[in-house]
Amino acid sequence: MSEQDHPETGHAGKGQTSKGRGAKGPRKPRRWMAVAAGSTTALVAAAAVAAAMVVPGATATADVAPSPVVLPVGATVANCPGPTQLLSGDVTGTDPQFAPGSSGTTSQLAALVLSTGAGVLPGTVLSALGAGSSAVPLATLAAAPADGAAPPPPAAQRAAFLGSQAVAAPTVLSGQPVGGQRATTGGAVTVAAKDGDLRGLAAANCQQSANDLWISGASTTVGRTAVLNLVNSSQTAATVSLDLFGAKGPVQAPGARGLLVPAGKSRAVVLAGLAPDQASLSVHVKSSGGPVTATIQQSVLRGLTPGGVDFLQPGAAPSATAVVTGVRVADPAAAAKAYGQDDYAAPALTVTVPGASDAVVSVKVYGANGQQALANGGVLTAKAGSVTELPLTGLPAGTYALALESDSSITASVRVVNTAKPGEPMDFAVVPATNRIGDGGLVMLPKDTASTLTFGVAAGQAVVSLVPVTDTGVLQPARKVTVNGGTSVVVDPAKLAGDAAVGFVVSATGDPVYGTQLLGTNGTADVAALPFPGTDTGRQSVTMVLGY
Repeated sequence: MSEQDHPETGHAGKGQTSKGRGAKGPRKPRRWMAVAAGSTTALVAAAAVAAAMVVPGATATADVAPSPVVLPVGATVANCPGPTQLLSGDVTGTDPQFAPGSSGTTSQLAALVLSTGAGVLPGTVLSALGAGSSAVPLATLAAAPADGAAPPPPAAQRAAFLGSQAVAAPTVLSGQPVGGQRATTGGAVTVAAKDGDLRGLAAANCQQSANDLWISGASTTVGRTAVLNLVNSSQTAATVSLDLFGAKGPVQAPGARGLLVPAGKSRAVVLAGLAPDQASLSVHVKSSGGPVTATIQQSVLRGLTPGGVDFLQPGAAPSATAVVTGVRVADPAAAAKAYGQDDYAAPALTVTVPGASDAVVSVKVYGANGQQALANGGVLTAKAGSVTELPLTGLPAGTYALALESDSSITASVRVVNTAKPGEPMDFAVVPATNRIGDGGLVMLPKDTASTLTFGVAAGQAVVSLVPVTDTGVLQPARKVTVNGGTSVVVDPAKLAGDAAVGFVVSATGDPVYGTQLLGTNGTADVAALPFPGTDTGRQSVTMVLGY
């Protein structure tokens, strides 16, 4: 309000003398109106105060139960990596050059999308990174339902499948919401090279973006190359900072701060330029602005002999407990020559302690027949701010689950090594600790690649439901797998569901159960790992509490 609306101030309004209240004669009607209005306001305020004194819950300090607020449902977006790339030229910067890969390299993507319970498929496409909404997609899994179309008659749930899609660069898998529910999608990329320095098998899931990621199991010593790939498919630029942890403690690298990843772009970072000569390296990726996805392309070259390649993927966030499944250990006698080449040629557990206190970690190894003994009773002391390795060469041949308990927060991963014959090139995979299996996650079965599903339960018992999905989108009856506490279970998908299955819808009940998919090529040393992806709950709500 202007000054003329406040008669009590004594200031002259427009067209009045400076005498104000001292002037003779009746006040102007609008002045009386202003006073009257002010009096009415005072009366209303007084009434509100009185009401606050007698009406329960009207005071500022009263406890009011928060109510859930349903958030708008957006698209489900996942970033899928491109093929492995060979470094060329300057390999120490954050913008490296790459040379053409081997002519024998194949990069394939497989993806699934689930319908609603009524059989309506969400519009789902695979697009090039950075392609606009008007660009033609690389592939369409399902066309979006027409706006205003009549709902279809009730039908059984089904799926749409995309198999063996060749990819030459990072891609984006996008599913639109239907009926207020987020689309349930899943995808995985496999890269197989028969020759060249990157010979071997690498695989990675299509990831949903995040602002906080942990990756462990990298190495930057001579003959080992680690390239961090950051992908930003959002519409907001991302500023990424990296926390690096080595065997001797945190690695101080000024170049690890403020890495800009523009919207719709990717960026590669050669980790040896930031943390050289690190036998074991873990990376904490923190993004402000747009969320990102991250993988590390890790490769090994022993002289002129390829030592394997893999995509290192984010694992479970630091916690006092960690579970790693899919730990395949070869026969010690057959692998002795291969393991003797260097320490990276042997299976090992990697434990990272990001905090300021040392961690005492209890490690239990479970196989098909129960717990296996480890050296030192399975007790490991891991230094604060560093990465500690525990060799697993003393275990008999088999597939195991590792359960870790610590008095400080840790992250963990296991390096798995495979060899076909002594003296021939070998391959490796890094299996991260994962979150427990939830409800309705999707697992792909890549074409022309052998696959096994591994599960582990630290204590109690869990039942895993595997619903096979065929290439025609039919969901077959669920197969049940019981996993007892203290054991590791290996499932052959072909024996469980036949050759027609291209993937599974995975759910679990009972005690926490964890899973990893191991991939390989029959008759070769190829090995790769796909941690079971997380699940979405569809409709989401957030409890909001307003205060000061």
